[in-house]
Amino acid sequence: MFEIQLAVGAKVISGTLVTAFPSVGMVGSIAGSFVAESLKMERTAYVLSDDVPPAALVQDGIPSYPLRILGHKDMFIMTSEFQIPLTLSTSLAKTLLEWAAKNGFKQIVCLEGLMVNQEGAEADKEIRVFGVGSTSAARDTLTKAGIEQFKVGMITGVSGALLSEAERTGRDAVCLLVEANAMYPDARGAAKLVESLTKLVPSLQLDLKELYKEAEMIEENVKATVERTKEMLSARQGQAERLGKSYMYG
Repeated sequence: MFEIQLAVGAKVISGTLVTAFPSVGMVGSIAGSFVAESLKMERTAYVLSDDVPPAALVQDGIPSYPLRILGHKDMFIMTSEFQIPLTLSTSLAKTLLEWAAKNGFKQIVCLEGLMVNQEGAEADKEIRVFGVGSTSAARDTLTKAGIEQFKVGMITGVSGALLSEAERTGRDAVCLLVEANAMYPDARGAAKLVESLTKLVPSLQLDLKELYKEAEMIEENVKATVERTKEMLSARQGQAERLGKSYMYG
């Protein structure tokens, strides 16, 4: 159902393969975009399927295939702007694992968001990142990186399918889950996700200060928008109540 086709002139060097799809708070997409832009990744491959939406993301006048793999040296990211349907997740996960094995990838990492209680998230500024490994070797990697392991819960979508398929076939795969706000794009959560990724991949050198700076700006803008929305709704509610009274007693 899926086929991975190399871009013209592209080469694949065995290393780390990361999946970054839309998830809770868009953390996977934001984190993947930051890594890709920081490393100036180039188009490496296209993930073809008749089930891929007929669309193109246009940035700076350049169209992009909706499901693609970007790469720089030995770091590669599979990403997309659309949510992969649950019915296609297992098929995509199998295709990805087979392609990774064929090209000798040493590490597969999924980036995911973990929904948290919003009241608790407001009260506690500390954002936690957890990890799940498909094999004992993968779990040892998490321990050595100082990443707390996710003990009980459910992971769905491509990440869940990839973990279960990797466990079934004895292949190493890791999923990083960051606590995220589902109400808006959570840039701070994405920043923590990238920070944990650099622990798993020490050779990945990124300017995390810049990412956290961007995260703070996004967070402040979102908070301001939320406050303006509350004020607007409150004003409209007051106006509606006044109109209701005028109709009632007028």
